[in-house]
Formats: sequence, C-alpha cells, structure tokens
Amino acid sequence: MKSTLHSSLFTLHLLLSAFLFQSCHQQPETLVKIDRMEQTLFTIPIDSIPASIPRLEQRYGELFDLYGQRIIRIGTPKDAGYPNELAGFLADSYMNLAYKRVMEVYPHLKDIETGLGKAFSNYRKEFPDRVLPSVYTLISGFNESIIVTDTILAIALDKYLGNNEDMYFRMDLPKYMRQMMDRKYLVADCMKFWLSTEFPYNDSINNVLTNILYEGKIMYALHRLLPATPDSLLFGYTPDQMRWCHNNTARMWEFLVGRKMLYSTDLLTINKLIRPAPFCSLFTRESPGCAVVWLGYNIVASYMKNNKLSLEALLEDNDYQKILREARFKPK
Repeated sequence: MKSTLHSSLFTLHLLLSAFLFQSCHQQPETLVKIDRMEQTLFTIPIDSIPASIPRLEQRYGELFDLYGQRIIRIGTPKDAGYPNELAGFLADSYMNLAYKRVMEVYPHLKDIETGLGKAFSNYRKEFPDRVLPSVYTLISGFNESIIVTDTILAIALDKYLGNNEDMYFRMDLPKYMRQMMDRKYLVADCMKFWLSTEFPYNDSINNVLTNILYEGKIMYALHRLLPATPDSLLFGYTPDQMRWCHNNTARMWEFLVGRKMLYSTDLLTINKLIRPAPFCSLFTRESPGCAVVWLGYNIVASYMKNNKLSLEALLEDNDYQKILREARFKPK
C-alpha cells in the first residue's frame, strides 16, 4: 500500500513540476485593451468642446492631431477655427447617425480585443524587439479604415458596419468595397496594415514582380500571425474568388511570364494587378481584383519552404529576384 501511495505522489509531483516549468517558460498572452475615442468625442456636450480640447490633446496626443489633419480633415488644434470645425463635425446629423450605428453594431469589442491579443502574441514571438501599438477606435467620417503610426493602431468602426449597411448603399459604394466593410475582416485588416507599416515596400525598382512578391511576403506573415483565420478573410476574396485562385494559379503565372509582364514598370499595369477592384481586368470576371496577391503568397511560401529563415529576415529581404529564383516556383 505504501509503495502504491509513494508512486502516486511521485507521479503527481512530476506532473506538477512539468506544469510549473511550462508555465514559467510560456510567453504570457498579449492583452489588448481598446480605447474607444468615438465614445469620448461624441458624448461631449457641443458647448463644452472648446474647453475639452486641451484634455483631448493630453489623452490622445499624436492621434488627436492626426484625427483633425488626416482623418476628418478639419485642421489642427492650433488653428483658430478648430473648435468650431470639431463641433460642426460632432454635431453633424450624418455623423451622429454613424455613431449611433457604430454603437449598435459594436456595443462591445471583446471579440476584437481577443483576436488582436492572439495575433499580437504571435507577433511578439516573431518580432520580440519590436514595440506593440496602442489600439483605438474612432469614427473617420467614412474616410479611413485603419490608421497606423509607429505606436498607434486606430480602427474606423464606421468603415466596418457590415456589407449590407444601409448607409453604405446610400453612399452608392460598389459591392466589392462593401464586401470588405464587415466585422469579420477587421482583425486581419489591422494586422495587415500594421505589418505594412512596420515593413514598408522599399525597392529601387518598382515593377510587377517586386509588387507581387512584397504583397506575398505580407500575406505569408499574416498567415503566421493568424493561423486559424480562413484564407478568404485574410485575402479579402469571396469563396468563389478563392476557388478561382486555387484553380488558376498556374494559368496566372503562365499569363504573366508568357506576356513578359513580370518586369513591367508600367504603373497602369501594376495597378490593374495589385489594386482592389471588382475583378482583375487582365484575367476573367470571376477573378478577384488583386488575384496576383495569391500568386505572390504562393511564391513566398515556396521560397520559405526552401529557406529556413525567420519571419523578420523574410520581411526585411528586398532582393526579390533572389526570392523568385530560390522559390523554384512550379504551380500546378
């Protein structure tokens, strides 16, 4: 009996020791707490706005300055007319309707905070020396979607009210744009914008290939940060467009190589391939507007399979010719 008891206690001790060892060596989950700037602004009494500006400047700093200059475009707090401009924006009936809809669609942001927390936990593992941003939400007057600086990530919730939002129909926004203006794309968009800011496009030669592979690097990194997110949400394609990409990877590649387009520096051609659109005018109407981003991702994935690099080393590598050569890309 004593022998059995001793054995059980020893096993329990080993299990507890293993648990404590793992707990001590696991990186803690990143907690994201979002500051809801839209609530702060739209609950200020209009006649109190001039007196509130110094407090807002102190609380929001660089973001408050950006908000006036770049986002709602009314100037800076230093401008004499700024208090009246800000009051006019916050009193506007359409902006108040937008605020009302934001609060209806986003009474809380727990799922967004959890999603960003998981993504930034993975980000910290990949880039331990890089600073994580403070996260805010705001109303941009339908101007911006995600605003990013070195230390700030701000989400314009009026751009994510859902693809069937009545306000978007009143604005006559095309379907391909409305498709992306939905809560389910929000976390992926945040991480995509953050990666693009931390690792900006930088190449002395701006051609089709460099653009495709740069976008491919960003998407490869996005996959690593959000491994459980479906491709359709990461790329912003519909399920039908996603299937088209899977079925036409080789054809896209053959088209670009056969027409000697990879090294084209023509901006119109680059934009036709890279920029969002209802479909890619160089392919079929069933294709997504930036279908070649899927191609770039697959080339980069092949490159990383052949080269055991860190994610940071990949994102800082701008030798796109080497990436293409060492990818040994052979789509089926």
